[in-house]
Amino acid sequence: MDFNPASPVMSALIIGIIYGATFCTLTCSPFIASYIIGTDRGTRRGMWLSIIFNGGRVMTYAMLGLVVGLAGGKFLVEGAYAMWGALVFGAAVAVIGLWIAVRRRSPAAGCGCSPDASFFDRMRYRLVPKEGNGGELSAVGMGLLIGLIPCPPLIALLVFSAAIGSATMGLVLGLVFGLGTLISPLIIVAGAAGWFSDRVARDAPLMTSGIRRVGGLMLVLLGSWTIYNAVTAGWITF
Repeated sequence: MDFNPASPVMSALIIGIIYGATFCTLTCSPFIASYIIGTDRGTRRGMWLSIIFNGGRVMTYAMLGLVVGLAGGKFLVEGAYAMWGALVFGAAVAVIGLWIAVRRRSPAAGCGCSPDASFFDRMRYRLVPKEGNGGELSAVGMGLLIGLIPCPPLIALLVFSAAIGSATMGLVLGLVFGLGTLISPLIIVAGAAGWFSDRVARDAPLMTSGIRRVGGLMLVLLGSWTIYNAVTAGWITF
């Protein structure tokens, strides 16, 4: 479906729904599923992390629409934002994966969930990937950064936002497009990944450490592949 300038908001929603149910699910599933498997989550935790991840992605789409509406086509020149978005996202995913793969299992260490915990401990608790609760900021961070990697529908939306030169309309279109992408099987994939990791922890505890490391190494590979694609796409020259 092409972007229809006569009804931009409805077009953004419909394209978001179509994209979310197809390409978005295929693109995002390996990242969020590997993260969940690597951190030994349950089904509900997996689905919750998927919601957080998608929330970060929607925020990025909305902010991109806002910025392009303000800056116009200059923001899109030579795909600079896409280059840096892909590089930062790939590096962040690789670092998270490496941390998951090499660290030792210590669920009780560094807990920042108690009422008397310091602000630093609370932030570390929410940021650092770990078994059980916590680590939400890493999931939302991946969502925020993956939203910077362009896809054809997003590019069409941003080009239209740049053409009309309205920050408000750009924000609305980015937000509506992002909300449309939420209607996807990604939450089911995340729930299944959480269920799988939980079953392994319950039925084959000796394999838990190995499965966690596999999930972490998958993130390292996915992050490295993202960086490689950014380099070979011609965005960067040496």
